[in-house]
Amino acid sequence: MRVIAGRWRGILLESPRSQAVRPTTDRVKESMFNLIPHRLEGLVIDLFAGTGSLGIEALSRGASRAIFVDKDPRSARLVRRNLDRVGAASQAEVWVLDWARALRRFESSGDVATYVFVDPPYHADLWIPVLLALPAARVSGAVVCEAPASLDLPEQVGDFVLQKSRQYGDIAVRIYKGRSGVEI
Repeated sequence: MRVIAGRWRGILLESPRSQAVRPTTDRVKESMFNLIPHRLEGLVIDLFAGTGSLGIEALSRGASRAIFVDKDPRSARLVRRNLDRVGAASQAEVWVLDWARALRRFESSGDVATYVFVDPPYHADLWIPVLLALPAARVSGAVVCEAPASLDLPEQVGDFVLQKSRQYGDIAVRIYKGRSGVEI
């Protein structure tokens, strides 16, 4: 697992030792980022961060800040090690919280995220609950969901509308934007 593009291109990231974390493959990550602007800005959120790979990729491509959320303290430690590996600890916050508490904390912060990356454990089936709980007014770009290709997600969930959907083998990337969001 490595950083695909940007200022840290080619740097290898530490992978988890257990099977509890399912890192996004380099191929899917590259394809995912090809669906959104190549030069990112502002704050991104890596929900269900695992290794932090998606948020670190966004920082490498120009995002100024990232919030990494994972309820597992071991994953949070792994994210911190990977942030140290690329020298991005000063641009990041690591929240050891479940996704719902993290979204409430984000909403109360007043921040606006450019992108929110949503890659929950597949067995948990949390894509729709996350999209319903996420305040669309606080996402200026889009919500990028990685899910099994066999999962049929609706065209609209709450205030988010499906804008792009691509399949890469048994993985699908679906990009939702708020109704008032910017076209990507």
